[in-house]
Amino acid sequence: MDFHSCNCKNVTITEGIFGEIWDENKEEPMFMDSIPKIVKSYTMLNANRMEVILITWGATIVSLKCPDKYGHSADVVLGFDDLKGYMNPITNPFIGCILGRCANRIKDGHITIRGKDYELTKNDYNGRHHLHGGTNGFGRKVWDSYIAGCSVVMSYLSEDGEEGYPGAVLTTLRFKLTSDNKLSISMRATTSKPTIVNLSHGSMFNLAGHNAGENELKKHKVLLNCDRWTFADYTDPVPTGAIRGVAGTVMDFRIPRVLKDYMEKVPPGEGYDHNLCVTRNEQSGSLFVAKVWHVKTGRVLEIYSDQRGVQFYTGGHLPPRIITEFTETYDLLKDSSEDVEEYNESYQSDENDEEETKVERQYKKIIAVPKKLEFLLGKHGSRYKKFCAFSIQPQNYPNATHYSHFPCSILYPGQIYCHDLTYKFEVCLANYM
Repeated sequence: MDFHSCNCKNVTITEGIFGEIWDENKEEPMFMDSIPKIVKSYTMLNANRMEVILITWGATIVSLKCPDKYGHSADVVLGFDDLKGYMNPITNPFIGCILGRCANRIKDGHITIRGKDYELTKNDYNGRHHLHGGTNGFGRKVWDSYIAGCSVVMSYLSEDGEEGYPGAVLTTLRFKLTSDNKLSISMRATTSKPTIVNLSHGSMFNLAGHNAGENELKKHKVLLNCDRWTFADYTDPVPTGAIRGVAGTVMDFRIPRVLKDYMEKVPPGEGYDHNLCVTRNEQSGSLFVAKVWHVKTGRVLEIYSDQRGVQFYTGGHLPPRIITEFTETYDLLKDSSEDVEEYNESYQSDENDEEETKVERQYKKIIAVPKKLEFLLGKHGSRYKKFCAFSIQPQNYPNATHYSHFPCSILYPGQIYCHDLTYKFEVCLANYM
């Protein structure tokens, strides 16, 4: 990573503290002499009033403000007000963070490398598949960080065996904001053993504003530089290995499409959560991947990457459907009567168990009753609901390790994994598309 050729006079970076972590997922010290982990924040601001705020928890983009065609700035990424919101594994399904060690899904959480089998954490599709590096992947770690010129550099060492993956992987990210409203994320990784590496970023956008909701999201126009897609049956999101053309299907965004006209046609009514194949024509380096714009505000987002695939997601799984673990956000939840009846039957058998204390039974009662989440409580009291934002995540094809005709996802010792991702923001003064 070269920092010597950058021009920093139009970009400022301010370092701060976003919060403290005492014991992994706890905010209170277990012992008086405990030393907390500091989660830092970095505010990047250029001369065009574009502002990006990063935190070292999961290398997350918590805020991204850019002006519209009237000069009014708005935050266009989903996020939370404090560290507690980001650390909650139930209400924060990979929003705004780095996705790794392997972005997207791996079928059955199983990989084979050089004839040796590895079982990964299964955290998707009712515990069947592996998603975004597992329950405690890269997006749920505190990254080391420093400022280098007009860039913020973050690094994390993933130990051998973390989430089931072989090899220790050292990953370095460089976030750079330029004077022409480009936010580039350079990702590099090396490994001690052959392993799977596939990195992307999980920022979720609504160019009308992070709290604009479904109505404004469906007014976005989308253009994708993709002529094929990795087919997946709507009953299972993992690609089957087949690659199909997009022509004549709801996957065809080679000309600009209004989201509303197509989202409702995607079975089974959950919108897009699909991987498409970037049209490269044997070209190397970063290429144009996607363009999204919101006509009313005039905000335009272009995405460039050097990866072969791109996951297009329109928030159909927000908020999480069922919560089966203990959570403190009761004000966001409602009971499911069917689940309560199931619980009552099982709980009566425990009432005569003398070995269980009253506290243990009460805790069991709390976690035994699944709750349905009505919305995610986001920044400044915003309520994030279904179809409130989109995400475009350049990456390798999902489940690539299981198909020899997919681009190889294995990183070997001595090799350097590289992914250069760029978000470019512009303003369209007239509706010319």
